[in-house]
Amino acid sequence: MFLLEGWIRIHGEAATNDNTLAQYLQLLQQYGVGKGDEQTERFLRLSTLIVVEAVLNTAKPSGEGSSGKKVLDYAFIDVYSKLVTVLVKHMNGGGTEEQIVAQRMALLNKVLGVTVRSLMWDFYTRSQKGRTPWDQRPWFRLLFNMTMDLNTPDPIFDPISFGILSAFGAAFHVIQPLAVPGFSFAWLELISNRMFLPNLLLLNEQKGWNVALQLLIDQFLFLEPHLRKSELTPAIKQLYEGTLRVLLVLLHDFPSFLAGYHLSLCNVIPENCVQLRNVILSAVPKGMVLPDPFTPNLKIDLLPEIQQAPIVLSNVVGPIEGMRIDLATFLKEPQRSDFLSTLLPRLCKEGTNEVDAARVNSLVLYVGIKAIARIQNAQIAQALPHTPEMEILQKLMEFDDKGRYTCLNAIANQLRYPSSHTHYYSCVMLFLFSETKNVAVKEQVTRVLLERLIVHRPHPWGLLITFIELIKNQRYQFWSHQFTRCATEIEKVFESVARSCLAPGTSRSTTVGGEESQ
Repeated sequence: MFLLEGWIRIHGEAATNDNTLAQYLQLLQQYGVGKGDEQTERFLRLSTLIVVEAVLNTAKPSGEGSSGKKVLDYAFIDVYSKLVTVLVKHMNGGGTEEQIVAQRMALLNKVLGVTVRSLMWDFYTRSQKGRTPWDQRPWFRLLFNMTMDLNTPDPIFDPISFGILSAFGAAFHVIQPLAVPGFSFAWLELISNRMFLPNLLLLNEQKGWNVALQLLIDQFLFLEPHLRKSELTPAIKQLYEGTLRVLLVLLHDFPSFLAGYHLSLCNVIPENCVQLRNVILSAVPKGMVLPDPFTPNLKIDLLPEIQQAPIVLSNVVGPIEGMRIDLATFLKEPQRSDFLSTLLPRLCKEGTNEVDAARVNSLVLYVGIKAIARIQNAQIAQALPHTPEMEILQKLMEFDDKGRYTCLNAIANQLRYPSSHTHYYSCVMLFLFSETKNVAVKEQVTRVLLERLIVHRPHPWGLLITFIELIKNQRYQFWSHQFTRCATEIEKVFESVARSCLAPGTSRSTTVGGEESQ
């Protein structure tokens, strides 16, 4: 590949100038690079494989001994990634400004397409041959360099910044961990890169949010079966911790993103991952100041924010599209529909008795939105028993323990920052606890709330408000139930959480009287 060798030689010359660069680009065009699709793709594919192999051949034992990871010299990849940046930045086939922009984007898409296809081919080829374990480092270095160079502020790239970020997002989606598991650590590093994820989320009109959401979902879909296991392998544990750190950064810098897509993200997080879910559900839109949940006699129904609906960017009806017409009919004329009698089987995965969490999450949020519109300014606590929406939520309590646990988690997922949703679902949770004659329901309501409070902070505001009301208001007689003191260890846990939730100097027997606190 004399064209690649020519670039390496030019790049190594200290006297490289614009004239030399222009001559080299003209030479590439003479050989069809940047003009013909076939020639361009062939040049990029061979160059990529050559530089990756050249880097692997530089491997030397580290100072830790023969068992340590070998050290690589990335010079060839660094030089090649500079060539890619130069090609995208300077080569064009002439025409109007719009045509030149389109040519640059087409070339970038071709570069990234060739890179990810070559990466996947290399991964599966080496895996099938059973040779030494596939080394993700050269590919990470190549994609990292491209991400940094092509997303750095530049007058040429600024007009197409959204296109560039979208192209990288599409490329990363193709090589997601489910497709190339051996690249999972490098992949997480790439999607959280400071020149990629923040730039994506800072685009005007939230244009990059869908791309960021898809990549986060890709990560959770890979982790999900591993996180369901009681024991994590060291590698998965590290990957989980890295994912948690990314979420914490988003919680600090882009809370509105997490708050807007809480439903989509909770749909792909296993129920046992309480802390991950808490981080997402603790997100508060920028500019909102949370009232102190430990304020004595706090009247949340008097808060101005409690009348406002939260922004939900997820597709709420997607998972329940198949029952949407029947659901709408029941909510309009409940007495003329047999919807309730057929509901539970329709919430299970096809051909099984396993409850579909995503379907339940969507149903719970959908009926809540409809109920709030129906109740409007009425007192929610008083109006709850008389709505078809509450009939649906009560029907969900007829599932077995596992299915009911999924449904109660779906309700708890809406206990977030002050809003009409948080107020409604807090009342729903307390209503289910107080009105049921099934002790198992009371116990599971308590479990769902408690297990979200015994993990490390952050804790969602609405979750704290609901649990404080449950343990303080004598109407619920929380401390009189056998499950709160069935064992010394359990009682100590309740006492500990109660002390942390109640104001200093407040005993567990203190009441707040009636429903006003809601």
